[in-house]
Amino acid sequence: MMPDPILLVDDEADLRANLKEALTLDGYQVEDAPDAVTALALMRTRHYPVVLTDLNMPGGPSGFELIEAVKANDPLTLCVVFTGFASLETAIQAVKYGAYDFVQKPFKLAEIEAVLDRALDHAAVLRQLTGYQNDLEERVMARVRELNRFHQEVLKLNDLLVASQGELTEGPILEPFLAHLRVRFGPAHCLPLLPTPGDGWKRPDFEPPPAALPPPSALAGPVEWAWPGCHEGYLIPLRSGVLVLGALCLGFQERNAFLPDDPDFVLWRRQLEAALHGLRRTRDQVGAERSRTLGATHLP
Repeated sequence: MMPDPILLVDDEADLRANLKEALTLDGYQVEDAPDAVTALALMRTRHYPVVLTDLNMPGGPSGFELIEAVKANDPLTLCVVFTGFASLETAIQAVKYGAYDFVQKPFKLAEIEAVLDRALDHAAVLRQLTGYQNDLEERVMARVRELNRFHQEVLKLNDLLVASQGELTEGPILEPFLAHLRVRFGPAHCLPLLPTPGDGWKRPDFEPPPAALPPPSALAGPVEWAWPGCHEGYLIPLRSGVLVLGALCLGFQERNAFLPDDPDFVLWRRQLEAALHGLRRTRDQVGAERSRTLGATHLP
């Protein structure tokens, strides 16, 4: 049986009491109400998988009106109706109002229980399907939120890339990218490195680089690197094809979920690499233009 009780609605007190007692003895959980108004008040306090109701209840809303209200307020609740004035037209009308099944008075307890079992099984399937649907909708919405967040990340990094165009030194390019990185991933230490002609490293601020670093030519991909005082550290190359543009030392004082292949970090790295590559191309063009100018100046 389902953990939620069924709701029995009938204006005949003796029939309602006897049926409730018989169903309870057979293992069903049953709550009862003498009329549609009371039933709807109870339904506002909890979910009932099945409502078993009489159709003819003088002095208040009919069973038809109760079914209509139940389907409007809790579509997962199934209504089973019984009446002593059964006819094909009545059954059709009850179904049109949203009834799940129909039982004619007088009835045997086995008949009611057979219908209730089918209704409870159906209600369990409906609830399960609704749970699957809600879970799927939440997954879709979570994915949409993630895509929107990633879209905003792309726009921010594109703005940094555009702002880097025309710069002639690494400092003005690295500063905003590193500021974005610190906010997004929260490293305790973030140190950029630039390659030297002798296959070594230098820092943009002219301070000496850390010792025991692999040379640029040996740094094919991200590697773990022990930053003093940190639980986790990485040395990550910045490249454009085979061209080494720089490297990044990251240190995290506490263990976290950061990985070099995180899509957000990969995007950040690719945009910074594009900015540094643009700087390299700009320098090459400026150097070529100077060579042409100097060559023209020394012509006889």
